[in-house]
Amino acid sequence: MGAVLVSGNVWMKTMDQQKLDRAIGRRLKTLRTQAGMTLNELAARSGVSRAMIGRVERAQSSATAALLNKLCAALDVTLSDVVALAEKPPERLVRLADQPHWRDPDSGYRRRHASPPDAASGIEIIVVDLPAGARVSYSPWGRNAFTQQLLMLEGAVCVHIDAKTVRLRDGDCLDFDVMRAVTFENETRQDARYVIITRRGTSYGKM
Repeated sequence: MGAVLVSGNVWMKTMDQQKLDRAIGRRLKTLRTQAGMTLNELAARSGVSRAMIGRVERAQSSATAALLNKLCAALDVTLSDVVALAEKPPERLVRLADQPHWRDPDSGYRRRHASPPDAASGIEIIVVDLPAGARVSYSPWGRNAFTQQLLMLEGAVCVHIDAKTVRLRDGDCLDFDVMRAVTFENETRQDARYVIITRRGTSYGKM
């Protein structure tokens, strides 16, 4: 069998993904332990199998956005608590090069945590790139739900909130919560980019 040549960029991306998978796995295990949950308890609360949770914690499987959302909801933490891996003291400034990136291996959805970790304002800013044709679904949060606003920067996105659908284009801004199932869908042939702004600890009425 001939040797397989791998470019430096591909190799680096593979190594970066493996490193991120290990960091996410460690972080999830720490959060589960701090919550006093066994694998079985987290599986029962999240609807994710014990075996899958174990594989993610051991970095034997890359977690998708949908799977992480279920685990985060069960652990009462946000996706950024896991993906951004923020364990530093609060800072006022975070340079572009230092902003954590994460890519959903299932949909290709990409998110960048733009705001400083644990900002004193309590506001979190996430920049999302949703590829053409991609669809990302999130389960409703039963506890500690939070509010969000979505500001479209480029392209178009459909936001499905339960049975209601809102189509957003450049410059549109939507205020919504995570108390109900939410799906982000790019029905177009071009990538879409938007910003998600979250403030924790606020309640929200029905849309």
